[in-house]
Amino acid sequence: MTPPPKPGRRRKPVVRDPWHVRARRHGGAYAGAASLAVAAVASVWTSSSSGAAEADPVPVAHGDIVTEALAGSKLPRASRSSAERAPLPSAVKAEQRIEGAMFAQKTVPVRADASSDSPVLATIAKGKTVQVTGTTRGAWSEIIHNDLSRWVATKHLSEDEPKLGPKEGGISTAPCARGSAVEAGLQPDTIRVYRAVCARFPQITSYGGRAGRGEHATGHSLDIMVRGQLGWEIAAFLQANRVELGVSYLIYEQRIWTVQRGGEGWRGMSDRGGATANHYDHVHVTTYGDAGTL
Repeated sequence: MTPPPKPGRRRKPVVRDPWHVRARRHGGAYAGAASLAVAAVASVWTSSSSGAAEADPVPVAHGDIVTEALAGSKLPRASRSSAERAPLPSAVKAEQRIEGAMFAQKTVPVRADASSDSPVLATIAKGKTVQVTGTTRGAWSEIIHNDLSRWVATKHLSEDEPKLGPKEGGISTAPCARGSAVEAGLQPDTIRVYRAVCARFPQITSYGGRAGRGEHATGHSLDIMVRGQLGWEIAAFLQANRVELGVSYLIYEQRIWTVQRGGEGWRGMSDRGGATANHYDHVHVTTYGDAGTL
């Protein structure tokens, strides 16, 4: 009789995976290691770049795809234009170069250089003053415009203030330097007329505002105390800017002009007796009230 086998552990047979399974497993391990390596590179790059944030950026060599990919885009390269750009002169230095002022005789183009081919950077309206340095280049004069050196054609400058046409020079809406007492009780359009005339004709020193008679009582009328040719210049200015100022009609030297009958020009009026009654010593302006476009 065969004796029974003694008790104990039995060794299990070793079963090996096929070669393609083993290759897949090892490949995953290698990929994991590669990922850790890329992450380490990214960590080093991030820490070094943050530490050098205040320094000038270092250009990246062309073809370094991995580093550029980690950064999300190509690193900026240093620009030479900022280093080559001349610093702007200070307002103090610019003011020290000013030798005087001249009047623009027409709308003057302001150029970057003393050449008609140079770009036009701004314009100066007729009648405005220009700060000049006394430096010229051929037919060009250097000026200081917005604290910078610029150039304009010398022929458009003069020491004499030019006479402005009715539509030239703009319309001021700033309070009159002589004060605002005249404006009390006036309609918005009448205030526009007062401020515009005050700025354009500073030689006028007397105005008649609200009074207890006719349209003066409602603040629709203003008397501009003036005589002679200057009165006609003021009237022409008000006619030319009637829409902006809300002008309805004008009276001067016993003549009347109205918007409604503007095509007829100035019409004669009957004699009312006396210089003031016939408007020989003032231009009378009546406005719509608040129709001006300014």
